Amino acid sequence: MNAQTCQFCRKTINAKSRHCPFCGGEHQKEIVHETPVCPRCSETLVHHDYRETTLDHCTTCEGLWLDTREFKQLTSERDVYKDETIPFEFQKPPLPETEGYLSCPLCDSLMSRQNFRRISGVLIDQCRDHGIWLDAGELDQIRAFIANGGLEDAQDKEILKNKAEIGLVSDKVKNIEYIQKRLNFWDFKYWLYKI
Repeated sequence: MNAQTCQFCRKTINAKSRHCPFCGGEHQKEIVHETPVCPRCSETLVHHDYRETTLDHCTTCEGLWLDTREFKQLTSERDVYKDETIPFEFQKPPLPETEGYLSCPLCDSLMSRQNFRRISGVLIDQCRDHGIWLDAGELDQIRAFIANGGLEDAQDKEILKNKAEIGLVSDKVKNIEYIQKRLNFWDFKYWLYKI
């Protein structure tokens, strides 16, 4: 077993555990770079003011580094709906050709890549411990997606998917009940006790 010591309670835990099973403390990867480094250009990121928030910005590729709190704030409906500069139209961009996974600007671990809300067409790179990397223009695309009803569309698709899955489970339960009745047709205990 690959073991480590919990930094909160000092007990030995599995090194792959995100949370300590004894105290519940959350373990994050150690920060390698005090100042974030661009995962594309390896340039040091500089501060950039965006809607009353200071983000880290790459001057070469125009990418942005946001911590999770900043990303949630800038992609919240509350913030997006009061921004009058967002265009009244969102055009889903084609998925970009990607060359591989990017490293986190702070801890150098590989980030996961996902399509924002599964239907936006904007691929974001996320470090589960430190934040989100957005390439040039992706923050504006995400905000336009939200402002033009993208979240509602994503929720509607999720509801339809869940409804279809519930229908399949319901059909399977009915089939199992039918088979059980057929198998136990002559069993007196089954009809008496519904075992």
